[in-house]
Amino acid sequence: MIRRARLRLTLWYSAVLLALLLSLSIVTYTAVTRTLRRELEDGISSAVTQWLEVPRRTPITRPAELPGGRGPGFAGRSSATPGATAPPPPSIPSATPDANASVTAASSATPSGTITPRGSATPRTDRQRLDPRLLFPEFETETADLGATSDVFLLVYRSDGVLALNPRRVDAEDITKSDAVSRALAGQASWATIQEDGVRLRIYASPITLAAGRTDGAIVGARNLDEYDRQIRAIFVVLAMVAVGGGLLSLGGAYMFAGRALQPLEDAYDRQRSFVADASHELRSPLAVIRVSADLLLRESLPPAHRESVEEIRDVTQEASTLVDDLLELAHAEEGAPSHAESQLAEEAAAVIDQLRELLERRGHTITTVLAPVRGAAAGPEVRRIVRALLENVAAHTPEGTPVRVEVTERSGHAILAVEDRGPGIPDGQESKVFERFARLDEARTPGTGHGAGLGLAIVRSLAERRGGSVSATRPASGGLRIEVSLPLAR
Repeated sequence: MIRRARLRLTLWYSAVLLALLLSLSIVTYTAVTRTLRRELEDGISSAVTQWLEVPRRTPITRPAELPGGRGPGFAGRSSATPGATAPPPPSIPSATPDANASVTAASSATPSGTITPRGSATPRTDRQRLDPRLLFPEFETETADLGATSDVFLLVYRSDGVLALNPRRVDAEDITKSDAVSRALAGQASWATIQEDGVRLRIYASPITLAAGRTDGAIVGARNLDEYDRQIRAIFVVLAMVAVGGGLLSLGGAYMFAGRALQPLEDAYDRQRSFVADASHELRSPLAVIRVSADLLLRESLPPAHRESVEEIRDVTQEASTLVDDLLELAHAEEGAPSHAESQLAEEAAAVIDQLRELLERRGHTITTVLAPVRGAAAGPEVRRIVRALLENVAAHTPEGTPVRVEVTERSGHAILAVEDRGPGIPDGQESKVFERFARLDEARTPGTGHGAGLGLAIVRSLAERRGGSVSATRPASGGLRIEVSLPLAR
Protein backbone atom coordinates (compact mmCIF):
# COMPACT_ATOMS: atom_id res chain seq x y z
CA MET A 1 0.00 0.00 0.00
CA ILE A 2 2.80 2.41 0.87
CA ARG A 3 4.52 1.62 -2.40
CA ARG A 4 1.38 2.37 -4.40
CA ALA A 5 0.90 5.59 -2.46
CA ARG A 6 4.50 6.59 -3.17
CA LEU A 7 4.09 5.96 -6.88
CA ARG A 8 0.86 7.97 -7.02
CA LEU A 9 2.44 10.80 -5.06
CA THR A 10 5.49 10.72 -7.32
CA LEU A 11 3.32 11.00 -10.42
CA TRP A 12 1.38 13.85 -8.87
CA TYR A 13 4.52 15.77 -7.91
CA SER A 14 6.05 15.14 -11.33
CA ALA A 15 2.90 16.29 -13.11
CA VAL A 16 2.81 19.54 -11.12
CA LEU A 17 6.53 20.24 -11.61
CA LEU A 18 6.37 19.37 -15.29
CA ALA A 19 3.35 21.63 -15.77
CA LEU A 20 5.23 24.50 -14.12
CA LEU A 21 8.31 23.79 -16.25
CA LEU A 22 6.28 23.66 -19.46
CA SER A 23 4.50 26.87 -18.53
CA LEU A 24 7.83 28.58 -17.91
CA SER A 25 9.19 27.24 -21.21
CA ILE A 26 6.15 28.46 -23.12
CA VAL A 27 6.36 31.91 -21.52
CA THR A 28 10.10 32.09 -22.28
CA TYR A 29 9.59 30.92 -25.87
CA THR A 30 6.81 33.43 -26.42
CA ALA A 31 8.78 36.31 -24.90
CA VAL A 32 11.98 35.53 -26.83
CA THR A 33 10.22 35.03 -30.16
CA ARG A 34 8.28 38.25 -29.72
CA THR A 35 11.50 40.09 -28.90
CA LEU A 36 13.24 38.68 -31.97
CA ARG A 37 10.28 39.52 -34.19
CA ARG A 38 10.06 43.01 -32.74
CA GLU A 39 13.77 43.58 -33.37
CA LEU A 40 13.41 42.26 -36.91
CA GLU A 41 10.42 44.46 -37.63
CA ASP A 42 12.02 47.46 -35.96
CA GLY A 43 14.99 47.10 -38.31
CA ILE A 44 12.70 47.00 -41.33
CA SER A 45 10.46 49.86 -40.23
CA SER A 46 13.42 52.03 -39.21
CA ALA A 47 14.96 51.58 -42.66
CA VAL A 48 11.69 52.58 -44.29
CA THR A 49 11.22 55.51 -41.94
CA GLN A 50 14.79 56.67 -42.50
CA TRP A 51 14.20 56.62 -46.25
CA LEU A 52 10.96 58.54 -45.94
CA GLU A 53 12.45 61.16 -43.61
CA VAL A 54 15.33 62.19 -45.92
CA PRO A 55 14.76 65.97 -46.46
CA ARG A 56 13.67 66.89 -49.93
CA ARG A 57 16.01 69.23 -51.68
CA THR A 58 14.59 72.41 -53.09
CA PRO A 59 16.00 72.88 -56.59
CA ILE A 60 18.01 76.09 -56.94
CA THR A 61 18.94 77.49 -60.35
CA ARG A 62 22.71 77.66 -60.71
CA PRO A 63 25.03 78.06 -63.62
CA ALA A 64 26.15 74.57 -62.90
CA GLU A 65 22.71 73.41 -63.92
CA LEU A 66 23.25 74.47 -67.46
CA PRO A 67 23.60 71.66 -69.94
CA GLY A 68 26.50 69.54 -68.91
CA GLY A 69 26.25 70.57 -65.26
CA ARG A 70 24.61 68.87 -62.24
CA GLY A 71 22.15 70.61 -60.03
CA PRO A 72 21.50 70.14 -56.34
CA GLY A 73 20.06 66.79 -55.42
CA PHE A 74 21.47 65.07 -58.50
CA ALA A 75 24.73 63.75 -57.09
CA GLY A 76 25.83 60.69 -58.96
CA ARG A 77 24.12 61.82 -62.19
CA SER A 78 26.23 62.00 -65.28
CA SER A 79 26.98 65.44 -66.74
CA ALA A 80 26.41 64.16 -70.23
CA THR A 81 23.64 65.18 -72.51
CA PRO A 82 20.02 65.11 -71.29
CA GLY A 83 19.55 61.72 -72.85
CA ALA A 84 22.52 60.15 -71.11
CA THR A 85 22.04 57.72 -68.29
CA ALA A 86 23.93 57.39 -65.05
CA PRO A 87 26.22 54.48 -64.34
CA PRO A 88 24.28 51.48 -63.05
CA PRO A 89 24.32 50.68 -59.34
CA PRO A 90 26.54 47.88 -57.99
CA SER A 91 25.81 44.62 -59.72
CA ILE A 92 23.75 42.24 -57.56
CA PRO A 93 22.43 39.19 -59.39
CA SER A 94 18.69 39.14 -59.74
CA ALA A 95 16.42 36.16 -59.91
CA THR A 96 14.74 37.23 -63.16
CA PRO A 97 15.57 39.56 -66.02
CA ASP A 98 12.70 41.82 -64.94
CA ALA A 99 13.92 42.19 -61.39
CA ASN A 100 14.99 45.80 -61.87
CA ALA A 101 11.76 47.11 -63.22
CA SER A 102 12.55 50.77 -62.55
CA VAL A 103 11.56 53.95 -64.21
CA THR A 104 14.17 55.45 -66.52
CA ALA A 105 16.45 58.04 -65.09
CA ALA A 106 15.21 60.63 -67.51
CA SER A 107 11.64 60.65 -66.27
CA SER A 108 10.27 64.05 -65.39
CA ALA A 109 6.95 65.60 -64.63
CA THR A 110 5.14 68.18 -66.68
CA PRO A 111 3.15 70.90 -64.92
CA SER A 112 0.04 68.85 -65.43
CA GLY A 113 1.58 65.94 -63.50
CA THR A 114 2.26 63.59 -66.42
CA ILE A 115 5.52 61.72 -66.62
CA THR A 116 7.69 62.28 -69.66
CA PRO A 117 10.59 59.98 -70.55
CA ARG A 118 14.11 61.33 -70.76
CA GLY A 119 15.10 62.57 -74.13
CA SER A 120 11.64 63.90 -74.98
CA ALA A 121 11.15 67.25 -76.60
CA THR A 122 9.64 68.74 -73.47
CA PRO A 123 12.34 70.77 -71.75
CA ARG A 124 12.99 69.95 -68.13
CA THR A 125 13.20 72.55 -65.42
CA ASP A 126 14.02 72.15 -61.78
CA ARG A 127 10.39 72.79 -60.87
CA GLN A 128 9.25 69.98 -63.16
CA ARG A 129 11.43 67.30 -61.59
CA LEU A 130 9.77 64.79 -59.20
CA ASP A 131 11.42 63.65 -55.99
CA PRO A 132 14.49 61.72 -57.15
CA ARG A 133 14.10 59.24 -54.30
CA LEU A 134 10.92 58.02 -55.92
CA LEU A 135 11.69 57.92 -59.63
CA PHE A 136 15.41 58.03 -60.37
CA PRO A 137 17.46 54.91 -59.69
CA GLU A 138 20.74 56.71 -60.49
CA PHE A 139 20.41 58.46 -57.12
CA GLU A 140 20.68 55.19 -55.23
CA THR A 141 24.12 56.13 -53.94
CA GLU A 142 22.71 59.21 -52.20
CA THR A 143 19.26 58.29 -50.99
CA ALA A 144 18.32 54.71 -51.75
CA ASP A 145 21.20 53.34 -49.70
CA LEU A 146 19.46 54.59 -46.58
CA GLY A 147 18.34 51.42 -44.80
CA ALA A 148 19.91 49.17 -47.45
CA THR A 149 21.81 47.18 -44.84
CA SER A 150 23.12 43.68 -45.32
CA ASP A 151 19.74 42.14 -44.43
CA VAL A 152 17.14 44.83 -45.24
CA PHE A 153 16.43 45.99 -48.78
CA LEU A 154 14.02 48.61 -50.08
CA LEU A 155 11.69 48.72 -53.05
CA VAL A 156 9.85 51.82 -54.29
CA TYR A 157 6.61 51.71 -56.30
CA ARG A 158 4.91 54.46 -58.27
CA SER A 159 1.30 55.27 -57.62
CA ASP A 160 0.29 53.05 -60.56
CA GLY A 161 2.03 50.05 -58.96
CA VAL A 162 5.05 49.98 -61.23
CA LEU A 163 8.33 49.15 -59.50
CA ALA A 164 10.37 52.36 -59.70
CA LEU A 165 13.37 51.60 -57.50
CA ASN A 166 15.07 48.24 -56.88
CA PRO A 167 18.63 48.85 -55.64
CA ARG A 168 19.34 45.20 -54.87
CA ARG A 169 18.05 43.94 -58.21
CA VAL A 170 15.90 41.37 -56.43
CA ASP A 171 13.11 39.37 -57.98
CA ALA A 172 10.11 41.28 -56.63
CA GLU A 173 7.29 39.61 -58.53
CA ASP A 174 5.58 38.08 -55.50
CA ILE A 175 6.21 41.20 -53.42
CA THR A 176 4.59 43.35 -56.10
CA LYS A 177 1.52 41.09 -56.16
CA SER A 178 1.17 41.04 -52.37
CA ASP A 179 -1.78 42.61 -50.58
CA ALA A 180 0.61 44.71 -48.47
CA VAL A 181 1.74 46.68 -51.53
CA SER A 182 -1.87 47.15 -52.66
CA ARG A 183 -2.85 48.47 -49.24
CA ALA A 184 0.18 50.78 -49.16
CA LEU A 185 -0.74 52.23 -52.56
CA ALA A 186 -4.22 52.76 -51.13
CA GLY A 187 -2.70 54.78 -48.26
CA GLN A 188 -2.54 52.11 -45.53
CA ALA A 189 0.74 50.80 -44.11
CA SER A 190 0.80 47.08 -43.36
CA TRP A 191 2.99 44.05 -42.60
CA ALA A 192 3.05 40.73 -44.40
CA THR A 193 5.08 37.52 -44.61
CA ILE A 194 5.46 36.13 -48.14
CA GLN A 195 7.38 33.53 -50.10
CA GLU A 196 9.65 34.79 -52.85
CA ASP A 197 11.29 31.98 -54.83
CA GLY A 198 11.08 29.69 -51.80
CA VAL A 199 12.53 32.29 -49.44
CA ARG A 200 10.40 33.60 -46.59
CA LEU A 201 10.40 37.38 -46.38
CA ARG A 202 8.95 39.77 -43.83
CA ILE A 203 7.89 42.98 -45.56
CA TYR A 204 6.61 46.35 -44.44
CA ALA A 205 4.82 48.49 -47.03
CA SER A 206 4.25 52.18 -46.34
CA PRO A 207 2.59 54.80 -48.55
CA ILE A 208 4.61 57.73 -49.92
CA THR A 209 2.78 61.03 -49.77
CA LEU A 210 4.39 63.90 -51.71
CA ALA A 211 1.34 66.13 -51.69
CA ALA A 212 -1.19 66.63 -48.94
CA GLY A 213 -3.81 63.92 -48.97
CA ARG A 214 -2.42 62.17 -52.08
CA THR A 215 -0.47 58.91 -52.18
CA ASP A 216 2.22 59.14 -54.82
CA GLY A 217 3.63 55.65 -54.37
CA ALA A 218 4.73 53.06 -51.85
CA ILE A 219 7.99 51.97 -50.28
CA VAL A 220 8.55 48.39 -49.18
CA GLY A 221 11.17 47.27 -46.70
CA ALA A 222 11.91 43.52 -46.75
CA ARG A 223 14.10 41.17 -44.81
CA ASN A 224 15.02 37.52 -45.24
CA LEU A 225 13.62 35.32 -42.45
CA ASP A 226 16.17 32.50 -42.74
CA GLU A 227 18.27 33.71 -39.82
CA TYR A 228 15.15 34.47 -37.77
CA ASP A 229 13.80 30.96 -38.41
CA ARG A 230 17.13 29.40 -37.42
CA GLN A 231 17.11 31.33 -34.16
CA ILE A 232 13.53 30.27 -33.43
CA ARG A 233 14.38 26.62 -34.10
CA ALA A 234 17.45 26.84 -31.87
CA ILE A 235 15.41 28.36 -29.05
CA PHE A 236 12.75 25.66 -29.44
CA VAL A 237 15.34 22.86 -29.34
CA VAL A 238 17.01 24.31 -26.25
CA LEU A 239 13.72 24.78 -24.41
CA ALA A 240 12.56 21.28 -25.42
CA MET A 241 15.78 19.77 -24.07
CA VAL A 242 15.37 21.76 -20.87
CA ALA A 243 11.77 20.55 -20.55
CA VAL A 244 12.70 16.89 -21.13
CA GLY A 245 15.69 17.05 -18.81
CA GLY A 246 13.68 18.92 -16.21
CA GLY A 247 10.90 16.36 -16.48
CA LEU A 248 13.31 13.50 -15.80
CA LEU A 249 14.91 15.37 -12.91
CA SER A 250 11.49 16.23 -11.52
CA LEU A 251 10.51 12.56 -11.69
CA GLY A 252 13.57 11.50 -9.71
CA GLY A 253 13.22 14.36 -7.27
CA ALA A 254 9.51 13.71 -6.82
CA TYR A 255 10.18 10.04 -6.06
CA MET A 256 12.72 11.02 -3.42
CA PHE A 257 10.46 13.68 -1.88
CA ALA A 258 7.50 11.29 -1.89
CA GLY A 259 9.59 8.69 -0.06
CA ARG A 260 10.63 11.21 2.57
CA ALA A 261 7.07 12.50 2.94
CA LEU A 262 5.66 8.99 3.38
CA GLN A 263 8.40 7.75 5.68
CA PRO A 264 6.51 8.63 8.90
CA LEU A 265 3.38 7.00 7.52
CA GLU A 266 5.33 3.90 6.54
CA ASP A 267 6.86 3.66 9.99
CA ALA A 268 3.44 4.00 11.61
CA TYR A 269 2.03 1.39 9.24
CA ASP A 270 4.85 -1.00 10.07
CA ARG A 271 4.19 -0.54 13.78
CA GLN A 272 0.48 -1.16 13.24
CA ARG A 273 1.17 -4.30 11.22
CA SER A 274 3.53 -5.58 13.87
CA PHE A 275 0.95 -4.89 16.54
CA VAL A 276 -1.78 -6.71 14.60
CA ALA A 277 0.50 -9.69 14.02
CA ASP A 278 1.59 -9.86 17.66
CA ALA A 279 -1.92 -9.37 19.00
CA SER A 280 -3.36 -11.99 16.67
CA HIS A 281 -0.69 -14.43 17.66
CA GLU A 282 -1.30 -13.82 21.36
CA LEU A 283 -5.10 -14.13 20.99
CA ARG A 284 -4.96 -17.51 19.33
CA SER A 285 -4.11 -19.36 22.56
CA PRO A 286 -6.90 -17.99 24.80
CA LEU A 287 -9.45 -18.43 22.03
CA ALA A 288 -8.34 -22.02 21.59
CA VAL A 289 -8.74 -22.58 25.34
CA ILE A 290 -12.26 -21.13 25.28
CA ARG A 291 -13.28 -23.32 22.38
CA VAL A 292 -11.86 -26.48 23.94
CA SER A 293 -13.65 -25.67 27.21
CA ALA A 294 -16.92 -25.16 25.33
CA ASP A 295 -16.51 -28.50 23.58
CA LEU A 296 -15.88 -30.22 26.94
CA LEU A 297 -18.97 -28.63 28.46
CA LEU A 298 -21.10 -29.79 25.56
CA ARG A 299 -20.10 -33.37 26.37
CA GLU A 300 -21.75 -33.04 29.75
CA SER A 301 -25.46 -33.32 30.42
CA LEU A 302 -26.63 -29.71 30.48
CA PRO A 303 -30.05 -28.12 30.65
CA PRO A 304 -31.27 -26.96 27.23
CA ALA A 305 -30.83 -23.28 28.04
CA HIS A 306 -27.25 -23.82 29.25
CA ARG A 307 -26.39 -25.99 26.26
CA GLU A 308 -27.66 -23.33 23.89
CA SER A 309 -25.47 -20.71 25.60
CA VAL A 310 -22.40 -22.94 25.46
CA GLU A 311 -22.99 -23.67 21.77
CA GLU A 312 -23.24 -19.93 21.12
CA ILE A 313 -19.96 -19.40 22.98
CA ARG A 314 -18.33 -22.10 20.87
CA ASP A 315 -19.59 -20.63 17.60
CA VAL A 316 -18.56 -17.10 18.49
CA THR A 317 -15.16 -18.34 19.60
CA GLN A 318 -14.76 -20.12 16.26
CA GLU A 319 -15.57 -16.91 14.37
CA ALA A 320 -13.12 -14.97 16.54
CA SER A 321 -10.43 -17.57 15.89
CA THR A 322 -11.05 -17.31 12.15
CA LEU A 323 -10.80 -13.52 12.34
CA VAL A 324 -7.56 -13.69 14.30
CA ASP A 325 -6.09 -16.16 11.81
CA ASP A 326 -7.08 -13.90 8.92
CA LEU A 327 -5.56 -10.83 10.59
CA LEU A 328 -2.35 -12.69 11.26
CA GLU A 329 -2.21 -13.94 7.68
CA LEU A 330 -2.99 -10.49 6.32
CA ALA A 331 -0.21 -8.97 8.41
CA HIS A 332 2.24 -11.54 7.05
CA ALA A 333 1.00 -10.96 3.48
CA GLU A 334 1.72 -7.22 3.76
CA GLU A 335 5.30 -7.65 4.87
CA GLY A 336 8.23 -6.57 2.72
CA ALA A 337 9.26 -8.07 -0.60
CA PRO A 338 9.37 -11.86 -0.32
CA SER A 339 12.11 -14.14 -1.53
CA HIS A 340 11.88 -15.73 -4.94
CA ALA A 341 9.42 -18.61 -5.15
CA GLU A 342 7.49 -20.50 -7.82
CA SER A 343 4.94 -23.27 -7.99
CA GLN A 344 2.69 -25.19 -10.31
CA LEU A 345 -0.62 -23.36 -10.06
CA ALA A 346 -2.73 -26.18 -11.45
CA GLU A 347 -1.44 -28.68 -8.87
CA GLU A 348 -1.94 -26.29 -5.94
CA ALA A 349 -5.46 -25.41 -7.11
CA ALA A 350 -6.40 -29.09 -7.52
CA ALA A 351 -5.18 -29.85 -4.00
CA VAL A 352 -7.38 -27.12 -2.48
CA ILE A 353 -10.40 -28.22 -4.54
CA ASP A 354 -10.03 -31.76 -3.18
CA GLN A 355 -9.90 -30.42 0.38
CA LEU A 356 -13.03 -28.29 -0.03
CA ARG A 357 -14.96 -30.60 -2.36
CA GLU A 358 -17.00 -32.08 0.47
CA LEU A 359 -17.98 -28.64 1.79
CA LEU A 360 -18.95 -27.40 -1.68
CA GLU A 361 -20.87 -30.50 -2.62
CA ARG A 362 -22.72 -30.41 0.68
CA ARG A 363 -24.05 -27.02 -0.42
CA GLY A 364 -24.90 -28.38 -3.86
CA HIS A 365 -22.15 -26.56 -5.77
CA THR A 366 -20.96 -28.27 -8.94
CA ILE A 367 -17.28 -27.64 -9.73
CA THR A 368 -15.77 -27.60 -13.20
CA THR A 369 -12.07 -27.03 -13.76
CA VAL A 370 -9.82 -25.97 -16.62
CA LEU A 371 -6.32 -26.32 -15.23
CA ALA A 372 -3.44 -25.71 -17.62
CA PRO A 373 0.11 -26.50 -16.49
CA VAL A 374 1.36 -23.00 -15.69
CA ARG A 375 4.16 -22.12 -13.30
CA GLY A 376 3.66 -18.85 -11.45
CA ALA A 377 6.01 -16.74 -9.36
CA ALA A 378 4.37 -17.52 -6.03
CA ALA A 379 4.95 -20.03 -3.26
CA GLY A 380 2.70 -23.06 -3.01
CA PRO A 381 1.14 -22.06 0.36
CA GLU A 382 0.33 -18.64 -1.07
CA VAL A 383 -1.41 -20.13 -4.10
CA ARG A 384 -3.35 -22.53 -1.89
CA ARG A 385 -4.44 -19.69 0.39
CA ILE A 386 -5.63 -17.69 -2.64
CA VAL A 387 -7.69 -20.58 -4.04
CA ARG A 388 -9.10 -21.40 -0.60
CA ALA A 389 -10.19 -17.78 -0.02
CA LEU A 390 -11.89 -17.63 -3.43
CA LEU A 391 -13.79 -20.89 -2.96
CA GLU A 392 -14.79 -19.98 0.61
CA ASN A 393 -16.10 -16.70 -0.76
CA VAL A 394 -18.29 -18.64 -3.22
CA ALA A 395 -19.56 -20.98 -0.49
CA ALA A 396 -20.38 -18.09 1.83
CA HIS A 397 -22.01 -15.66 -0.60
CA THR A 398 -23.83 -17.66 -3.29
CA PRO A 399 -27.04 -19.69 -3.12
CA GLU A 400 -26.85 -23.44 -2.74
CA GLY A 401 -26.44 -25.28 -6.02
CA THR A 402 -24.55 -22.44 -7.74
CA PRO A 403 -22.14 -23.77 -10.42
CA VAL A 404 -18.46 -22.90 -9.86
CA ARG A 405 -15.67 -22.86 -12.41
CA VAL A 406 -11.96 -22.83 -11.51
CA GLU A 407 -9.53 -21.92 -14.27
CA VAL A 408 -5.74 -21.78 -14.54
CA THR A 409 -4.29 -20.47 -17.79
CA GLU A 410 -1.60 -18.24 -19.28
CA ARG A 411 -2.42 -14.90 -20.93
CA SER A 412 -0.24 -12.02 -22.10
CA GLY A 413 2.81 -13.28 -20.26
CA HIS A 414 1.01 -13.77 -16.94
CA ALA A 415 -0.37 -16.73 -15.06
CA ILE A 416 -4.12 -16.35 -14.56
CA LEU A 417 -5.99 -18.02 -11.72
CA ALA A 418 -9.75 -17.42 -11.93
CA VAL A 419 -12.82 -18.54 -9.98
CA GLU A 420 -16.20 -17.85 -11.55
CA ASP A 421 -19.68 -18.48 -10.17
CA ARG A 422 -23.22 -18.05 -11.46
CA GLY A 423 -24.55 -16.33 -8.36
CA PRO A 424 -26.35 -13.00 -8.08
CA GLY A 425 -23.11 -11.05 -8.55
CA ILE A 426 -22.41 -7.63 -7.07
CA PRO A 427 -23.80 -4.14 -7.78
CA ASP A 428 -22.28 -2.06 -10.55
CA GLY A 429 -19.35 0.06 -9.44
CA GLN A 430 -18.54 -2.23 -6.48
CA GLU A 431 -15.99 -4.40 -8.31
CA SER A 432 -13.01 -2.91 -6.50
CA LYS A 433 -14.72 -2.59 -3.13
CA VAL A 434 -14.92 -6.35 -2.62
CA PHE A 435 -11.14 -6.42 -2.10
CA GLU A 436 -11.19 -3.90 0.74
CA ARG A 437 -10.75 -5.05 4.33
CA PHE A 438 -13.93 -5.98 6.17
CA ALA A 439 -15.97 -5.41 3.01
CA ARG A 440 -19.45 -6.90 3.30
CA LEU A 441 -21.71 -6.81 0.27
CA ASP A 442 -24.32 -9.26 1.55
CA GLU A 443 -27.12 -7.06 0.30
CA ALA A 444 -26.08 -7.98 -3.25
CA ARG A 445 -25.34 -11.62 -2.46
CA THR A 446 -27.15 -14.24 -0.43
CA PRO A 447 -28.30 -12.74 2.86
CA GLY A 448 -27.28 -14.50 6.04
CA THR A 449 -24.78 -14.54 8.85
CA GLY A 450 -21.57 -16.34 9.51
CA HIS A 451 -20.04 -15.15 6.25
CA GLY A 452 -16.74 -14.20 7.85
CA ALA A 453 -15.22 -10.84 8.60
CA GLY A 454 -14.64 -9.74 5.01
CA LEU A 455 -10.89 -10.33 4.97
CA GLY A 456 -10.70 -13.25 2.53
CA LEU A 457 -10.49 -11.23 -0.70
CA ALA A 458 -8.31 -8.60 1.00
CA ILE A 459 -5.84 -11.39 1.74
CA VAL A 460 -6.04 -12.51 -1.89
CA ARG A 461 -5.16 -9.01 -3.11
CA SER A 462 -2.31 -8.64 -0.61
CA LEU A 463 -0.78 -11.98 -1.58
CA ALA A 464 -1.06 -11.23 -5.30
CA GLU A 465 0.38 -7.71 -5.06
CA ARG A 466 3.17 -8.93 -2.80
CA ARG A 467 4.29 -11.11 -5.70
CA GLY A 468 3.92 -8.35 -8.28
CA GLY A 469 0.49 -9.45 -9.50
CA SER A 470 -2.99 -7.99 -9.43
CA VAL A 471 -6.63 -8.94 -8.89
CA SER A 472 -9.83 -7.92 -10.60
CA ALA A 473 -13.54 -8.62 -10.28
CA THR A 474 -15.85 -8.60 -13.30
CA ARG A 475 -19.41 -9.51 -14.10
CA PRO A 476 -19.65 -12.06 -16.92
CA ALA A 477 -22.34 -11.69 -19.55
CA SER A 478 -24.05 -14.79 -18.20
CA GLY A 479 -24.22 -13.28 -14.71
CA GLY A 480 -22.48 -13.97 -11.45
CA LEU A 481 -18.98 -12.92 -10.48
CA ARG A 482 -15.55 -13.70 -11.92
CA ILE A 483 -12.45 -12.97 -9.86
CA GLU A 484 -9.10 -13.17 -11.63
CA VAL A 485 -5.72 -13.27 -9.97
CA SER A 486 -2.82 -12.37 -12.28
CA LEU A 487 0.65 -13.50 -11.23
CA PRO A 488 4.00 -13.19 -13.01
CA LEU A 489 5.21 -16.31 -14.75
CA ALA A 490 8.04 -18.18 -13.07
CA ARG A 491 11.42 -17.35 -14.52
